[in-house]
Amino acid sequence: MRRKMSEYLLALENVSLSYEKQVVADLSFQISGGQVLALVGESGCGKTTLLKALAGLPDSGVAITGGRILYDGRDLTGLGCRERKKLLGGEIAMIFQNPGASFNPIRSYRKQFAEMLISSGGFKGEQSYSEILDCFGKLHLPEGRRILDSCPYEMSGGMNQRVAIAAAMLQKPRLLLADEPTSALDATTQKTVVEELLKMKELTGTSIIIVTHNLGIAAKMADLTGVMYAGRLLEWGDTQKVLRTPAHPYTRSLISAIPCLGGRLPESLEGQPPLYGAEQGSCSFSGRCRYKKESCGEYRYQLKEVSGGTCPAVWKG
Repeated sequence: MRRKMSEYLLALENVSLSYEKQVVADLSFQISGGQVLALVGESGCGKTTLLKALAGLPDSGVAITGGRILYDGRDLTGLGCRERKKLLGGEIAMIFQNPGASFNPIRSYRKQFAEMLISSGGFKGEQSYSEILDCFGKLHLPEGRRILDSCPYEMSGGMNQRVAIAAAMLQKPRLLLADEPTSALDATTQKTVVEELLKMKELTGTSIIIVTHNLGIAAKMADLTGVMYAGRLLEWGDTQKVLRTPAHPYTRSLISAIPCLGGRLPESLEGQPPLYGAEQGSCSFSGRCRYKKESCGEYRYQLKEVSGGTCPAVWKG
């Protein structure tokens, strides 16, 4: 029996997003409480734009030009700034790819953590600072008290990123939006961050949407994987099925580009994704696809379930 959209923690229904031109088109998916979704694909395919729209950041410049975003049954597209602000920092948290976007560079972390917790109604004085230091320790941040009294401009990008991750973990959100949270970190710290995010999910039931270029992180963390290209989902499904038996040529190309120790050489994907706002009446990947046929330009976009459990984009007349 098919579930209602309102029964999911987050459900997108034919969502389109624009800056001055359309960036994301006709996007639909659902995730339940406690699930992890990885969004993968090349830079510029709309993944970060989608996270900004979900967070409802007032200065992001993203306009929702179509569809509905249902969070716990509530349509976020109809909420005012005050209601969205209550959700963001309370039930919804975001980790930015650029940690400089998360903090005021000249205010101490102590003051900024206090402001964040007071805003969400979760400030408990010294107990809160103890919890912050505990998060710092889990993320291998040394000298936590010194860091807490430091300003972001005094720290490296990797240190700022870990502090931003600690801030998100501290809130114990129902939905965590993570935009390349491990991109500025070394391999050892990446492993620690992944483990701590998964531990948070197990302990609190947090749902996570993670944007990543690292398919290894998707394989480790995600229950579901969505492959995005030129503002559309080209494949969607159980992570292990998507990565082991990819059904769409673009997904296969991403996997083929991964270096394999002692195995085949990686195969580069020639060309570039289409520009924002380019006409996409047919297959947006056809210009780079080795399986392209003359008929590829004659069909419309549609996700369709195939054997193996994934839903690749197909073009049906």
